[in-house]
Amino acid sequence: MKVAAAVVVSLVVAWAGLWVTDTGILVYSADSFAVMRDCRYFIGVSVLRRMLPLAERCPVIRKVGN
Repeated sequence: MKVAAAVVVSLVVAWAGLWVTDTGILVYSADSFAVMRDCRYFIGVSVLRRMLPLAERCPVIRKVGN
């Protein structure tokens, strides 16, 4: 039981840290047009969309704030 609580607390702290620092984790990536790639990042309680040139790969962890 203590191990499960420690895991939950660790996940909550990591999630809050990513939210505060505007750092997103890649949850979806696909080619959207002939020259663009659709990258979607989970941050806090939302999923943000970024479009990148098709030649670039979507980074797994990225600063998504302004």
